[in-house]
Amino acid sequence: MKKVLLTNWHPSRIFRVAAGVVAVIYAILQHDSMLGLAGGFLLFMGMTNTGCCGVGGCDVTTTKKTDTIKPEQVHFEEVK
Repeated sequence: MKKVLLTNWHPSRIFRVAAGVVAVIYAILQHDSMLGLAGGFLLFMGMTNTGCCGVGGCDVTTTKKTDTIKPEQVHFEEVK
């Protein structure tokens, strides 16, 4: 769990954490439980680097594709 929390920080993850913190603080100040739940959900998603689908469903990819497909050579015939 420590590895998940400390690695792969990127701008969208930082934005989710920041938005979650702001929403939770605003929810506490305004006594709004629904906003608090939504902010907590955003904060959880940002801290664990997961998406809305849960574990392994929509998480952000951490590996880059190394195998590239080379296009085949295409030969054209001129039709008169």
